[in-house]
Amino acid sequence: MTDRSEQLGTEPLRVLIAGATSGVGEATPKLFAQRGARVALLGRRSGELQRVAQEIGGGVHTVATDVANAESARNGVRGAIHSLGGLDVAINAAGVAGYAPLEDLDEHRWHEVLETNLSGTFYVSREAGLHMRGAGGGAIVNVASDLAVMGVPGLAHYCAAKAGVVGLTKALALELAPDVRVNVVCPGPIDTAMLRAGLESEPDPVLALQQKKSTVPLGRLADPDEVAAAIYFLAVDGTFATGTSMAFDGGTSAA
Repeated sequence: MTDRSEQLGTEPLRVLIAGATSGVGEATPKLFAQRGARVALLGRRSGELQRVAQEIGGGVHTVATDVANAESARNGVRGAIHSLGGLDVAINAAGVAGYAPLEDLDEHRWHEVLETNLSGTFYVSREAGLHMRGAGGGAIVNVASDLAVMGVPGLAHYCAAKAGVVGLTKALALELAPDVRVNVVCPGPIDTAMLRAGLESEPDPVLALQQKKSTVPLGRLADPDEVAAAIYFLAVDGTFATGTSMAFDGGTSAA
């Protein structure tokens, strides 16, 4: 692993994480904090932000932010920068899903998923990227999905949004180079509360879990901590990576 002190001197990384209240978004700031970073948590649920901050420990900043709203996202990033005294890394992990076959996929559901997963990633990346470029550099890591390159019935809105995140990442990587690196990780099925809740709605949750695992060549779900480690690599150690789309899916997109 690259010694961070060789890259950034003795100062700790200043990191914001959007969507920091559950799943990968919750695991990621915990990992960065364990490795000495100062973190700011962005999310819609103030109570959950406080819970995650308390679990991490002292020195964690929270900024109530709805990334789907351009003004809220802009203010959230600016608030994080003010609290941290600058910014080195921005991570976009905010996301929503929800099964909706085409006959039920109305404008409201379509816009809800696109605005949070894609527009929210753009709003945060734009504000953070322009700041870091002006301040001398940094890194952005976005979270997409294996469904960015795979179609699934009932998830047209989610597939479209995550494919958009990959395209957005590549364009921003070129526009912000050489000062700011921009990469995206594309996880497969992750063992999160959101996934478990979806399985509980099935007639046989145990069978549904087995079937979900059977779709993964490695035969299991990812742990959020594993995805957080991939994000950390792209943000800190992968110093020659930009515009990279990292498949981190247990092989689901290999076929």
